Amino acid sequence: MIAELRQMAARRLTDSNLLPATAMALFRAQLAFAGATVWSLAEYDFDDGFYRVECPHCHIGVTVAIGIYGRYSAQRDWDRGDIHRRPLTQADPGNLDGLAAWMHTMARHLGLTPLAEGLTWLFGRAECPACASSFVIGDQYATENEPHHSSDGPIPPGGW
Repeated sequence: MIAELRQMAARRLTDSNLLPATAMALFRAQLAFAGATVWSLAEYDFDDGFYRVECPHCHIGVTVAIGIYGRYSAQRDWDRGDIHRRPLTQADPGNLDGLAAWMHTMARHLGLTPLAEGLTWLFGRAECPACASSFVIGDQYATENEPHHSSDGPIPPGGW
């Protein structure tokens, strides 16, 4: 049954006249079928999006902004807001690979232009405001937020 649903979603994604809400639902479904739970559930709010990750090198909390407030990484301070801001480096769509490349290509195919543009920032690079190391935002976000799967399958014993 799941295989049939996956095939149906894949076929529908090739339609050229999908409504944006339907296109987004099918996009998310394909990500879920691929086991990319974190991306099937992600907000994709590139108008006013903030992502919280840890620097993979020094482990401080880094806030990443992608939207109308700018495209930067920073340390979030309760009283002073985002401090020590560093500009993000946008990924070149031609250099994306794997799931990020599929997501960008599919978003463009579906006419979800803001999503495609936002993904180039999400899979771009951030600089840690504390140690100045550089990392791919999307990779770090997925590492921290993707549910851990058991060896028995995608749902841990006892459910979520």
